[in-house]
Amino acid sequence: MRTTLTTAAAGAAAAVLLAGCGPQAATGDDSPYNGSEVKGAFTLPDADFTDSKGEEYNLKEDSAGAYTAVFFGFTNCPDICPTTMADMAQAVAELDEAERDRLNVVFVTADPDRDDPELLDMWLSSFDPSFTGLSGDLETTDAAAAELGISLDRPEKEDREGDYQVGHGSQVLLFSPEGESELMWRYQTGPDAIAEDLGSLLEAEGA
Repeated sequence: MRTTLTTAAAGAAAAVLLAGCGPQAATGDDSPYNGSEVKGAFTLPDADFTDSKGEEYNLKEDSAGAYTAVFFGFTNCPDICPTTMADMAQAVAELDEAERDRLNVVFVTADPDRDDPELLDMWLSSFDPSFTGLSGDLETTDAAAAELGISLDRPEKEDREGDYQVGHGSQVLLFSPEGESELMWRYQTGPDAIAEDLGSLLEAEGA
């Protein structure tokens, strides 16, 4: 497994451990939230994808106006991706309807060769039909991930069965309605903790 250390600074530096599919160590910080504050460290990339309904989707423009949680992964992932999407689905279910209407959950595939819009739609619908899946060419996907400090690592060769795994950062980044990063949740933060953070942010914005 390959790990990459990325530093996101938003006033103070926050160290983030990025890993491929597999266990990830947690790092502590002084954030009042369950997730780590990365306010203003990243902005949503101006990148064009195709969503899980087959429509054009610009990550920056079409996410504007709502809080947007972004995760890079792939549907054949054996552990991190389904766990993370299940946690996000449970966290969203804990919000009230008005809060859910102000939140987008976006899954960007790191494996566009296999994850076409139809497959993304079917896979994400098993967690929450409101989740948006995005696929794009490798250049666009890699550039968007790099802008957000997210590692992607595709093997050069497939295994004997023609299968392969994609190494990817396992964090979820939450962006404000203006497209500025707010929080980062590490793998296995847990749905209750994520829901608590979302509720606090949405309540503060609506106050």
